[in-house]
Amino acid sequence: MDKKVAVLKRFTLLAGLDDQTIEHLASISEIRNFQSGQQVYAEGEADAALFVIVNGKIRIDKQVDAEQQQTLQQIREGEILGAISFVLGGDHSVSAQAIQDAELLVIRRTEFDKLAAHNPAVAYRIMLRLAGQLAALLRDMDDRFVEMIGYIYGRSKK
Repeated sequence: MDKKVAVLKRFTLLAGLDDQTIEHLASISEIRNFQSGQQVYAEGEADAALFVIVNGKIRIDKQVDAEQQQTLQQIREGEILGAISFVLGGDHSVSAQAIQDAELLVIRRTEFDKLAAHNPAVAYRIMLRLAGQLAALLRDMDDRFVEMIGYIYGRSKK
């Protein structure tokens, strides 16, 4: 559990939370190891869990059509994945695969909900921070979309 506490204390999403809350989150989390090439989760899979990358690198892909996937991003240590399905409780909208051996800390939504029942203020702060990270991701995607459209129509920013 000490390793999980150390990982959670480094994680910016949880900055400022008291030690007792961090220890509670550690008690409901698990460490999972993935080998390079191993899938973390598949697009369309129902798995409401938040993953924190302890080390390694993960590739996020979106299925374009029956034969093609598009890589959206590569993420590494200290970053999260699975936030959308964690917050909404639905299926994953993308797939995730280890592209280096990776160690991930996993917090399942069912376990988080139990924590929230005992400490709603902390759960609210964590969800608010997750919403902020998702909003930042959306802004970045908007910028990329505008840049792509500009490129297509010859109006790119240079």
